[in-house]
Amino acid sequence: MIEPTGPLPSSVYWRRRIAAIGAALVTLVLLIWIVGMFSSDDETAQPTNAAATSSSNPPPSMSEEAAASSSSTTPPPSPTETTPPPPPPGPPQPCPEDVIAVVAKANKPFYTIGDQPELSMDVANNGPAPCIKDIGRQHRELIVLTADGQTQLWSSNHCLAANGSEVRVMQPKEVFNYGTKWAGSTSKPGCGAHTRVGPGDYLLVAKLAGKASSPVVFRLEW
Repeated sequence: MIEPTGPLPSSVYWRRRIAAIGAALVTLVLLIWIVGMFSSDDETAQPTNAAATSSSNPPPSMSEEAAASSSSTTPPPSPTETTPPPPPPGPPQPCPEDVIAVVAKANKPFYTIGDQPELSMDVANNGPAPCIKDIGRQHRELIVLTADGQTQLWSSNHCLAANGSEVRVMQPKEVFNYGTKWAGSTSKPGCGAHTRVGPGDYLLVAKLAGKASSPVVFRLEW
């Protein structure tokens, strides 16, 4: 099979074989090149399509559309409005009658006959602002009454000086206390006719410029 046979010289047959082999090789190379070209075209087409897809703008999402709509319809902010500071408070005014509190106080609920009960009054400003009030001696009075409240037995103004002013700027919830001792006897204007009272219950009432406190009960015992 290897050695050429025929009427022609062997060199002719060798040249024919070499030519056939060469033609076959050329054909094989052409086939490989053609296959490579098609496969190369297929591989390069995908990145090109991907690049084209990535370069195109995607449709906006719902949140992006809402944000764009909100930003387009929101009005521009108005200039900041500053609240002017409140005016400074004016000078204190006279106290309204309803803000003044008057409270009667006995330092103990029970006393022995012969003791001198300590009786006093508290004057306070229950309002929200300072105010002016004359709480001088001429406007204050402590009164002892019988248990039924019908008869006045003693007044601090019968024997103590009842003159003099004391104008105060009363701050909210500020309390002023004024007191004296009671000798346990009756009194009359001018500090006369003293009569010692007996055991029993008594009422104490405090007054400031005619405004009376609620009565406070205390007792004298043997």
